[in-house]
Amino acid sequence: MTQETAVNPITGWEIATIPAMEAVRLQFSFISTPFQKLEEAQTGPAHLMTIAQARELIEALKKSVERLESRGPTQAPGRQH
Repeated sequence: MTQETAVNPITGWEIATIPAMEAVRLQFSFISTPFQKLEEAQTGPAHLMTIAQARELIEALKKSVERLESRGPTQAPGRQH
């Protein structure tokens, strides 16, 4: 059984700090269809996270990348954007 998940490829991001709140603001740009051009990328909502959450996100991303790199190159299933 194949399980498909809808995804929106990220084309960029904006990160800012908000010192008064001791928080990090993160906002992604993305494309929502395979036919959408990069210059037509949409901007998603801004997300706010605490310093602790930002550190957790950094570690989670590092671990995910390390896991993928340790497996070596593979062909992803399905169509590519």
